[in-house]
Amino acid sequence: MLYAFLIVTVLVVAVLMLRLRLRFEFSSDKRLLFVGVGRSGPEMDYAAGVGRLKLFGRQIHSWPISREKPLDVVKDRVSAAKSKVIGKGPMKEKPKRAFDIRGILRMIPGIGKALWRYFLDLLKSTIVEQAEGEIEAGFEEPDLTGQAFGFYQAALAVAPSVVGRVNYIPDWTGASFSGTVRASVALPLYRLVWLTLVLLWRLPIVRIIRLARGDRKGVQDG
Repeated sequence: MLYAFLIVTVLVVAVLMLRLRLRFEFSSDKRLLFVGVGRSGPEMDYAAGVGRLKLFGRQIHSWPISREKPLDVVKDRVSAAKSKVIGKGPMKEKPKRAFDIRGILRMIPGIGKALWRYFLDLLKSTIVEQAEGEIEAGFEEPDLTGQAFGFYQAALAVAPSVVGRVNYIPDWTGASFSGTVRASVALPLYRLVWLTLVLLWRLPIVRIIRLARGDRKGVQDG
């Protein structure tokens, strides 16, 4: 029993030490988006039109990315749901609920404050693992290209740690624009779990549940 408890504890700690990661890379020939835990999760390659499922960095499954528009997919699902409902006869009307509007309005400021603090804490806990880019651009007139390059050099002198992540290459031959952007941000799972527990502690959960349930109308006693 003790060994089982130790194994479970080690596994839980190991999972909490992982990072929830968002990584993307956009360029003229690459459009990658990865969302997952650690190195495991789905990666969408929009340039190749392929989705990949990775486990510890290795691809274990792939599928073609649908070219259908999201709105068209939603319309098809709604129409299919309506077709299933038709022919089943009249549906029973559910008893209506009366909500305490004043009580909800009184809780909005406190809930908004707690959610705002939760959002700020998440931002503070987010780790920027990679943020770099390279932009090659120019204008039709060389003097405008020189002005843009001068602004870049001035910003680089003021904030080298931030602006230096993006390398600007002026194109003196004419109007053009091309670039590559690579970024990766992560949030440790233990921070996400802890901040979520703190948020639940700050929120009046019991009052929210009671107001969300409401009082049913049309229900007879006895």
